[in-house]
Amino acid sequence: MSNREPKPDSTPPNSKPDPERPKPFKTNDIEEEEDEDDENDLEDDENQNDDVFGEPNSPKPQAREARYRAEKLKMDSLLQRMQSGPVSLRVHDVIIKGNTKTKDHIIEAETEELKSVSSMQELLKASQLVNLRLQALEVFDSVKITLDSGPPELPGTANVIIEVVETANPLSGQIGAYTKAEEFDLRYAVPLGFYRAALNFGISGGVVFPLGNGFLSRPSSLPERFFLGGNMSPVCTVGGPTALWGFKTRGLGPTEPRRKVNDENTDPSGVDFLGGDLAVTALADLSFDLPFRWFREKGIHAHVFACTGNVAKLTENEYRNFSVQKFVDSLRSSVGVGLVVPTSLFRMELNYCYILRKFDHDRAKTGFWLTFSGAS
Repeated sequence: MSNREPKPDSTPPNSKPDPERPKPFKTNDIEEEEDEDDENDLEDDENQNDDVFGEPNSPKPQAREARYRAEKLKMDSLLQRMQSGPVSLRVHDVIIKGNTKTKDHIIEAETEELKSVSSMQELLKASQLVNLRLQALEVFDSVKITLDSGPPELPGTANVIIEVVETANPLSGQIGAYTKAEEFDLRYAVPLGFYRAALNFGISGGVVFPLGNGFLSRPSSLPERFFLGGNMSPVCTVGGPTALWGFKTRGLGPTEPRRKVNDENTDPSGVDFLGGDLAVTALADLSFDLPFRWFREKGIHAHVFACTGNVAKLTENEYRNFSVQKFVDSLRSSVGVGLVVPTSLFRMELNYCYILRKFDHDRAKTGFWLTFSGAS
């Protein structure tokens, strides 16, 4: 074996490697790349397992906020368009829900104006008017109208969803039992299906007695007695007999001569109304729309009515003089016609009342009456 000297390196010590010259092949590089690939695959598998077996990914707060901002921008844009001018829109369909006893055609008769709208502004006004008309039928406990977008293939359209909650029975009653009084109030409403007309019937009654032994021989408490008449509508008065068209507050019933006092302004020939222990009232009211568009849009309508009632005393042994025939023969009654103006706060009526029957001491008159009641 001969000793041979190693060949000197021909590459200069300070020379730079040629970038175009391929790098030497090393097995360590392959192992490192394989390790990195394995780690990446493992992380991907873990992420996939989390998606499959873990909890569903909830929307990120950023995504929700972005969606809310987008919806807000849409609403702001719509409001700006509505303020600048009419927003073109038409109704594609009217969907009725919740009616099991009321026929569809009765509700549809109240929604005719929805089909003729041509803008968002008109649709909002028509929806409010339809809601008032459906509530005026007095056969629904509640009425809810929702405006939804129409089919995607029909841009510029909307669906109107009407949800109603019907009363348990058209013949509805409220009975209250008190410490010294019992009252009942029955109402029956019949929608006629034309001219948005509805026929209302009602009967109210009540009786009061003092408690304790010998109660029929003792007088009843004055605040517990019934007083008929008043500046309110019997249609909207529920909770016992009180209102009677054409009669003033405390304008009929048992009386006694007014006591004389040292007052020159007091009428010595007048009487005081004492109220009664038994009272009954009944009414019939036909309401209908007027043939004027402006009135219909405001919910203003007309009505024709008739009512009757009476009050009698039973305590202090007056029950001995009481008979059903005498009570019926002494019924007071009135008829009339009027204009009803409903608002969100109250119901106003301008009525012409004609008194059919009254007694000499009753405070009633034939003529115009302006009455206010709670919103119906």
